[in-house]
Amino acid sequence: MGWIDEFDRRNDKDWFSCGQCEIPSSLREEEYDPVDCTAIHGLSSSLPSGLYRIKIPMLGHVTAVCEMEIDGGGWTVISEVDGTGVSTVSFFNVAWAEYKDGFGNLTSEFWLGNDKLHYLLSQGSYELRMDMSDFSNQIRYVKYSSFSVGNETFKYVVSISGFSGNVGDCFTSEQAINNMKFTTKYQDNDVRAENCVVLFQSRWWHRKCLCANPNGLYLAGKTAVYAKGITYGPWLAHYYSLKTIQLMVMRMV
Repeated sequence: MGWIDEFDRRNDKDWFSCGQCEIPSSLREEEYDPVDCTAIHGLSSSLPSGLYRIKIPMLGHVTAVCEMEIDGGGWTVISEVDGTGVSTVSFFNVAWAEYKDGFGNLTSEFWLGNDKLHYLLSQGSYELRMDMSDFSNQIRYVKYSSFSVGNETFKYVVSISGFSGNVGDCFTSEQAINNMKFTTKYQDNDVRAENCVVLFQSRWWHRKCLCANPNGLYLAGKTAVYAKGITYGPWLAHYYSLKTIQLMVMRMV
């Protein structure tokens, strides 16, 4: 069973139409174990976005969502809300253990898992990209040229820098999350007296609490509830819950 089996399984179920893409026979060699979606894309830029098998240090083989079109392709998706209009996954009522291991459905809404994220990012230098859309189908993105996450012993502390994008910065500016530990309801690692998770219903790398709420409630557009939805302050502020959000990483070195 090779890494391309995930592609085949998805194709067999009419998950997508590959069109004119071709899978080189060399990619079917069972001994090849790509470490991330960047490696897969580097072997064949014609492969479509979808589910692929990668091999992460310490954890072995896992199934990952690979984004092969946006910004050159080769992105490993670490979290996604797909904007179907009905949220099938609660990012709020989830404990530390679930965020550690990952949860959700890779075909729609999911969190890859903090352990997987740590070991994935330990393989080199990675950048982070977050894409967002609203209910008018407007799109914004932010990128960070350096992104890493510590292990569970260090509470998955995040290191992030190097902002660019077509909307204002949240993660390295006013409420910078750099050097913050991951926070859940019973693991309060932010610097505010109250737990940001309880205040804004979002497990995340909080400081005091938030400029953005990627793991917030799916409130579907304009809302009277302040900052508890999937919000991004510099774009639509905190009384608008976004339609879609996708976080993904790419190895640079």
